[in-house]
Amino acid sequence: MTDKFDLDQDEIKPVRHRGLFDWMQSIVMMLLAGALLVTFAGTSIAVQGPSMAPTLQEGDQMIVRTIFYTPRRGDVIVFAQQNFQDGAGIVKRVIALAGDVVDLNIETGVVYVNGVALDEPYTSGPTNRAGDIGFPFTVPVGHVFVIGDNRNNSMDSRNREIGPVDEREIIGQAVAVITPFDRMGFV
Repeated sequence: MTDKFDLDQDEIKPVRHRGLFDWMQSIVMMLLAGALLVTFAGTSIAVQGPSMAPTLQEGDQMIVRTIFYTPRRGDVIVFAQQNFQDGAGIVKRVIALAGDVVDLNIETGVVYVNGVALDEPYTSGPTNRAGDIGFPFTVPVGHVFVIGDNRNNSMDSRNREIGPVDEREIIGQAVAVITPFDRMGFV
């Protein structure tokens, strides 16, 4: 007696070329999902200038998450200020949040937040430029304090022209570099 679910080996025929079709279908679906993600949850922005080196280089194209974002220390953000560079997106690293006290020791190049020296392996070197605001500096409510990773070649919160960034001016968090391909990866 044969079980009605048994299959004869001769009835199973391999489907050639099915794997190629599945592979191409997967790529198309990933591209569509990526396009939808960028369209509805993010944007793409190019880095301008050397202020975020070595983390980001001029011309790097990044994906920026624009929804459901709350700034955290260490995040790389994009923000816009109408009074600076015609409102172009500015890319910097958040080092302090509202209520935090930022201090700099220019002689040693160390940045302190709430009295604790920051461990900053992402910077291009010590912070030997203070800018034109007074330190120690308390970050106002609703603002973040940002500095470029290329500390001595960055216009950032240390300068009155930018100052602490109003959270309403934040476009989003830089998530990944998508081009050039040799620099592709998460920020």
